[in-house]
Parts: sequence; C-alpha cells; structure tokens
Amino acid sequence: MTADLSPQPLDAFLRSVASTTYEEARRLPGAAVASARDFDEIQAYVMDLYEGVNAVESYVEADGQVVDLVPEDAHPAARRWGGLAVAPDQDPPQLADAEASMAKDPRSREVVSPPVRNASAARNAPAGTASLYRTTLSGLCRFPNLAASSVKERPLDLAAPAGAVAPEAALGKRYATGEQNMSCLGGASRVNVWNPFAAASNQSTFSQQWYYAGLDGPVLQTVECGWHVDITRYGNATPHFFVFSTRRGYAAGDSFYNEDGRVFQPVANPYVRPGAPLAVSQSGGTQVEYKMGFYFTNNAWWLYFDDHPIGCYPAAWFNNGPMATGATRAKFGGEVGTLIAQWPPMGSGRHASAGFGQAAYQRLATVNPVSGGAVHATLSDAGSVSGPCYSLQITNNSGSDWGSYLFFGGPGGDPC
Repeated sequence: MTADLSPQPLDAFLRSVASTTYEEARRLPGAAVASARDFDEIQAYVMDLYEGVNAVESYVEADGQVVDLVPEDAHPAARRWGGLAVAPDQDPPQLADAEASMAKDPRSREVVSPPVRNASAARNAPAGTASLYRTTLSGLCRFPNLAASSVKERPLDLAAPAGAVAPEAALGKRYATGEQNMSCLGGASRVNVWNPFAAASNQSTFSQQWYYAGLDGPVLQTVECGWHVDITRYGNATPHFFVFSTRRGYAAGDSFYNEDGRVFQPVANPYVRPGAPLAVSQSGGTQVEYKMGFYFTNNAWWLYFDDHPIGCYPAAWFNNGPMATGATRAKFGGEVGTLIAQWPPMGSGRHASAGFGQAAYQRLATVNPVSGGAVHATLSDAGSVSGPCYSLQITNNSGSDWGSYLFFGGPGGDPC
C-alpha cells in the first residue's frame, strides 16, 4: 500500500461524481466516452453502486488503486446476493498422493509465487467490513460507454449462440490454447506471469483459463480467470489478476469483469482482489507463477488463488443455464486482442520454442471430473494458432511436478 497518499473520502468522492458534467468528463485523462447520454449512464451506475454506502476507512494501494472498507452488508455484491460469500468447507480436489509426489522437475527450483496479500489484512480491517476497489468516473470514461467496460469478445472458434449481441467495437482476437472436452466441475493451473507491451486503448493480452458450457446449445456460458494487460481498464501497463464470466454468449449486459455489475460475490476480505497487480517474471531469471482455478461446489463456481477461496459466481447468475451445474470444456493458454493493424505480444513476447525462462507457460493443468477428484488435463491444440506471430507447445502428463503443461506466445506484429 502507499502509506504517504491519502485518498479522497468516499462521501466527497460521491459528491464530485454527482456534480461532474459531460464536458468535464471529456477532459479526463484518456477519456473516450462517446456521448452525453453514455456519460449519464456511467454516472448513474457509479451513484447506484454506492447508494447508502459509507466507508469505515479508505486507503491507496501501491499501484494507485483506492480501496474502501465498507460494512459487509453494504458491499454492492452483498446487496445483490443477500450477503458476501462464505468460503466452502470443502477445498478443491487435488491430484492423488501418488501423482502429487511426482519427480521434481529441475525447472521448478527457479519458480516463485510471491505473496499477493490484501492490504486491508495488514491494516487489521475492522470486523464486519469488506474491501472494495473504488469504481471511478475517470476509469469508466476511458470506455465509449458502460457496456464496453466489460466487453470480452467471443472466441473465434465458438459459434455465436442464437440471439447473442456482438460487442460494439469488438477487438480482433488471436489465441494459442490447449483444450479438453469433458464434463467437469472446473480445474486449475499454475500460471506464469509476464508484462508484455500493449498499446493504450487499442490492445489487450491475456494468459488465462476458460471453463465453458452450452457450446452446442443456444446459450454459451463461461467462467474465466488469469492475468491480462489492459491499459484502458486499469490506466497502466501492469499485468493484473482478473476474473470474468458471461451467461449469454459474451453479450454486453450479461458479461462482466472482476466485480463489475455486482455479479462476482467475494468473501469479505479476500487474499487477493480481482483487479490486483501481480509480480512479473524476469527473462532468463526467476519465474513468477500463481496457482488459480475454479471449482463448482456449494451451488457456485468458486474462484481459488494460491489455494485461497476468493469468491464465487452463484449458480443463480446463470439463470438455470448450462453452467448452473457444470462445464463441458476446459481451456488453457494465451489470448490477444487489437483494434489496430499491429498485433500485440502474447505471454512474454517470445515463441513457445524459447522454452523455460523465456516463453510464457501454464503448468500442472488439471480438471475436476464430475465423478470426483482431480486429474491431469489431456490437452489438444485448439487449432487457434496460425501464421508467424504466435505458437504453442503442449506436453501432457509429463511424469514430473509439471504435470500437463504448455508453452505459448509470440511477438505479434503484422500480419498475424
């Protein structure tokens, strides 16, 4: 956290939001809000989000994001779902002991998972309070409208469900991913973090997991997690931990990042909040990775980060759709998007053949069958890599503590 910075008190912040005009919003750094009508919608969203909310304490984290400690029952997600999430008693299933004691891969000695502690925990947050990243006009006005702030385009290898609405100004997409089709209750992997360059307002780059259902039906639904670089969203080029879900084919209004839309239901003070910045690997040096994944239990898709329960998507979010009971595909790997001719780097910016210490990877990719337990993922190339810009190498069930893993990425460029 940034001890020498004091944030604007929440009540003063809300007064400033209410008094801001469209003309003033257009002059905010990086503002791209398309019209006065779009600004009015953004302004109303922020005011509604904080209606009746008073902050017990507010502070600034190291990356400049403001955190408000609010009464648990006033948290926006608690107001939607009738309370904040309570961590399930049952942890996600792990690989069987015989598999978990596999030979130690020499590469593992150069891997670390730095703590990503919720700063409020260090501040001895008052009992009965919950932490919440502050949603600002300056952040939302970097998008043309409110819906665009949580747009994530449908993967190109998935057919559009009937009635789905394409996102406005959707990014072109490229992927380097491995997937497995099977009925499952989620999965996990250890995700290697890098800091590839992405152009402000025009590009995004991801390393992530997807869990899908409804692939062959009228309603495509997902839960997703990983890290991405998205300057428009965060105002900086740092990789951030993210969570995402769509309940209707990536349509605007049914798809949200992080804690947008009051959809993701966090625990009161999670180990890490969606949207938090992450440590970064060094080329030829120490590799940073974090274990993350989803597990469907207690009638919800629970997100875990380094074995800590962070929060969940309640089954009710999926409106009795296919993800209300489980997933039918797990996918792991990289994604990039662009609005301009030049494509951004994926992963570390190096091709998969560069290998450990140079290329991005995910390892110990596992899935949780509906019959119980956890198994090594058996991944196949999703057929999404083409051209010279990105590449993918998959190794299934290696027999070491890398389990099933994949290297992926590339420099991008033009054409891709």
